[in-house]
This record gives sequence, C-alpha cells and structure tokens, in this order.
Amino acid sequence: MSCVKILQPLLFIFNLLFWLGGVICLALGIYLLFIADPSAYFDAHSTHPGSWRTVGWLLIAAGLPIALIGCCGCWGAYRLNQPALLCFFLLLIIVFSLELVAAYVAYHKQANARRFVEASMYDTVRNRYGSDDNYKDAFDKIQTSFECCGVKSYSDWLGAAWDGKKAGDDKSQEDLKPEHGIGALGGRGNGFGRVPTSCCNEHGLTTYPSNCGVSFTHAPLSTYEQFLHPKGCSDALFDFADTWLNIIILVCVSVGILQLLGIVLSMCLCCCLNAKQSKEYDY
Repeated sequence: MSCVKILQPLLFIFNLLFWLGGVICLALGIYLLFIADPSAYFDAHSTHPGSWRTVGWLLIAAGLPIALIGCCGCWGAYRLNQPALLCFFLLLIIVFSLELVAAYVAYHKQANARRFVEASMYDTVRNRYGSDDNYKDAFDKIQTSFECCGVKSYSDWLGAAWDGKKAGDDKSQEDLKPEHGIGALGGRGNGFGRVPTSCCNEHGLTTYPSNCGVSFTHAPLSTYEQFLHPKGCSDALFDFADTWLNIIILVCVSVGILQLLGIVLSMCLCCCLNAKQSKEYDY
C-alpha cells in the first residue's frame, strides 16, 4: 500500500477535525457576544466601547478562517491536488504563527487588563453611577448577576458621588439634604453610608424588602455587612472569566495540536505525490 493511500484518508479526517475546531471557535465567539451582563458594562464605558465583546469578535475572526482552511484542506486531500495542499500548508503556518504571537501578547497583558477593568469600575462607582443611567443599569446588573458589591468590597461605595435628586423633581427640602456614602463624597471618613439595592444578598432583600441598601444610614455601613454581598465585583468578574479562560485555553491548545498535525500530514502527502509522479514519469 502506497503512502498516498495511507495519508489521504488521514489528512481528510484531520481536516474534518480542523474544520470542527474552527466551528467551535466560532460558537464560543458568538456565545461571548451574547453574554449580557459583562458586555453591557463595557459597552457603557465611553472610551472603550465593546471591550468585552472584542474577545467574542476575535474568536469569530480566528474561527472563520480556520473553518475555511479546513474546507480547503478537505478538498485538497480528497482530490489529491498539490497546489491546494501547498496553499493549505502555508495558511496553517501563517495562522499558527499568528496564534503564537497572540498567546504571548495575551499572557503578558493580563495584569494590564485587570488594572483597566478595576479602573473602569472605580470610575463608574465614584463618578458615573449616579449621573448616567447606562452605567447605573449595567453595574446593577453585574452586582445582581455576580452577587458582588463595589469593586473590591461594599466599602467602595462610601466614596461614591450620588446624583440623588434631579432638577425639577417634586421633593421636599428634607429629601434634598445630602447623605453619607452614596449621596455625599467623603463618607469613607466616618464609615456611614448606603449602597445600591443591587448590593443586597438574599437575606438583606428578605429583611429590607423595599429599601435594602439605600436605607443603611443609621449606623456605620459595616453594621449591615450581613445583608450585603461580601465579594467585590472585580474578583467576581475575573473568577467568571477564569472559568471561561480555562475552556478557551483547552480549545486553543487542541486547535494548535491539530494545526501542527495538519502541517506535517500535508507536507508528507505532497512529498508522496511527488515521489509517485516521479515513478510514473520514469516508466
């Protein structure tokens, strides 16, 4: 049995698996684009809109050419077409090299990404939560969905500015008085302050069904700790991201192994075809 008859089905099966790897990357990217809570927060950040969704688009950008290359490889293996196999080989080398560069950059930018996320969250809590409904809704969704409060802890809300009452609201002067925490800068100094209702855990929502968080002004905020989510949203968000990161790393490693196998198989098949053609010419 010639090497062509051995390598042809192997390369065809490989390309089928390679195509499936591209489809999986596409599926992961599409899924990430529709994760509402994290993407809504980053979409609200005016200087870096769509930051979370960028990961999804990158996976789609990687998965689409991989799927197309897999189709090209299947056709080349089935038809024993050397130009198609050579094109497949070169494309695999290029894609694999780009993936290595991307992995290196991503690994060395992890700390910068975390600092950016935390800085964005601090900016939202301190400056934007009370004045921009988009930021408010997005951060409330994060606190509720990830069961977290503040950036590092609930105490981050002690230094927050609160829009409170807008001009034209029909409220008494007593309602317009500044309060500690949300509603007054500098609440961090004496520990008094309130937090958004989205910071409250199940126990807090049961105990204070109508005003949990916003009514915590009669004692230091630490007094109400049992009613609040203990974890900060920065840690909660990165714990969630780490879970998906492990899956993404596993997928990427699997795709990388398939790519290396495809490079070897395609080159071996091309060499076998050359050898076979040389023998035919000799006869």
